[in-house]
Amino acid sequence: MRSVKILLFSSCFLFLGCFGTRQETDKQPVNINYSRFVESDGMGMNYQSIEDLFNVRFNSKDLEWEKEKNIFYVLFSDIEIYILSLPQDSSDALIYMLYSIEDEHLAETRGDFEECMEGNIKERMPTVYDLCRKRVPMPPALIDKMKSFLLDGKQSIDSRNCATNLDMFIFDGEKYHYFDMSKPSCLDENIKKDPRISEYIEFYNEMAAFIKQDFSACRWDNFGNREKMIRECGKFNWRWKREYPNLVE
Repeated sequence: MRSVKILLFSSCFLFLGCFGTRQETDKQPVNINYSRFVESDGMGMNYQSIEDLFNVRFNSKDLEWEKEKNIFYVLFSDIEIYILSLPQDSSDALIYMLYSIEDEHLAETRGDFEECMEGNIKERMPTVYDLCRKRVPMPPALIDKMKSFLLDGKQSIDSRNCATNLDMFIFDGEKYHYFDMSKPSCLDENIKKDPRISEYIEFYNEMAAFIKQDFSACRWDNFGNREKMIRECGKFNWRWKREYPNLVE
């Protein structure tokens, strides 16, 4: 199974060919099935990586999924990463968007940069929550579908050539239940012939449309202390040193 890390997102392609006779010098492609139904065991979910990303951007106490019972969690990774939580006895979903931080991958010392940015972000938490967290009523029919895919023993779909994932799980007090699926456009033609696939694709599209609320204002430089972040944290980022020489301490 694939890994969510996020955060964070590379595609894996495998090309194989076969040689024909001496007269047929062109390589012929081998039909490899990249997508397949697999047991839903959650092996592709990298909880620690997601939680680490979450903690830089929000409050670590907001996300303690290993301790929670009867709460559905949904991770959706596209260009950004989204986390949805839903208590079983509620129809109000809490959705977070794990926004990116400009040039964080260019930090000279990543740990120092993240720690610096985290401190500045935590100063603005009311604004961060206003822009990057939404409580949204979830349609009952979609909740029922989510329960079906998680609790009725449906298989997951493993696809090697896609980094856009829908991953869900719930701890019912005794054990975890999982479901994982790649973006429909990443699925190969072979699996699309399976009679089950239309239900899967419909569910994926509905979940993606619901989770991807309007978070266009959810940006680190919209929190009200952009210059302070650059001034204090730019010393750990070589591009910021170059682009903001008058701000970086």
